[in-house]
Amino acid sequence: MKTKHITTKKKVTGAITTICMMLALVFTSQTAQAQAVERTVSGVVKTHNSVVPGAAIVLKGTNIGVMADDDGAFTFPQPLKDNDILIVSSMAFEDMEVKIERGTTYIEPFLEGTAIVIVGALRTAPAQKKAIPKSL
Repeated sequence: MKTKHITTKKKVTGAITTICMMLALVFTSQTAQAQAVERTVSGVVKTHNSVVPGAAIVLKGTNIGVMADDDGAFTFPQPLKDNDILIVSSMAFEDMEVKIERGTTYIEPFLEGTAIVIVGALRTAPAQKKAIPKSL
């Protein structure tokens, strides 16, 4: 009788282990599917009191990107996933990285201005040679 009781206990333990493993597999596959959701992202690139026309928006680590129109608006040409990073840049502004979070479909990157230093030189006429007086 003890043998039957031990075998039944082993069968129950095996069944519970199998059920737990199946549930773990189901939950992990659903998590992987949720992370793989892709969506179209659009937005407007802004600065203090205006928009930034012609800003470049590029997917980090690739050369896939788009330029903002005259109103600073853009629609990224490729669907994006969670944790993708967009790099937004424009002349005279610091680059900005925008991380795509869960459910993000619209972003408004804000670019900070940087100081621009223009270095130049003044062109002058070459020095004229002085005539050496002839000795008498």
